[in-house]
Amino acid sequence: MKIRIILLITAFGALGATKTLAQDSLVKHSVYVAPFIGLNSTIKAPVYGAEVGYEFRLNKHWGLTAGLNIAYTQKDNPDIYDGNNGGKQAINSKLLQNAFYAGAKYYIGKFYLSADFGYQDAYSTINHQYMGTGSSYNYGTNASNGFYQAYGLGYQIPLKKGDNIELFTKGTNANSNTYYAIGFKYNFGLFRRK
Repeated sequence: MKIRIILLITAFGALGATKTLAQDSLVKHSVYVAPFIGLNSTIKAPVYGAEVGYEFRLNKHWGLTAGLNIAYTQKDNPDIYDGNNGGKQAINSKLLQNAFYAGAKYYIGKFYLSADFGYQDAYSTINHQYMGTGSSYNYGTNASNGFYQAYGLGYQIPLKKGDNIELFTKGTNANSNTYYAIGFKYNFGLFRRK
């Protein structure tokens, strides 16, 4: 009877050690860089940007993230009424957004769902043309800040030494602007356990 108990305890111990080793083979810490491109649906113009961040993998299903991003949008000849220029089109409008956020990822195999929340600053400038001249003017840059939220999905492609590439798509909203983007992340794995 004692031998059966010892064998049973040994079997459970070996199974537990195998599961622990499998989870420890995950890269727990990684940093990433991620260029992206998309569409600002609020002002109907292309958006370009990049983000840098950090991810901590809790286990094979959950990861916690933190990062910052910057996005730039410019639209030429927007229809913006300005009483000082007779209601004509402006030369261009520019929008620069930067966000600081924290979030989580839920992995389903190599696919994942993500959600990020944080704080965003937005800087908007509209350049108008003087009537009858080639020069332009603006009233300065309007700054605003607000709650940032982003939701996305992606696919992770493992590389050697714990690095990986992720293809992702996301939608974000802050400061009365919404944009949808696609991009890729290069994750540099740190402190891989062997």
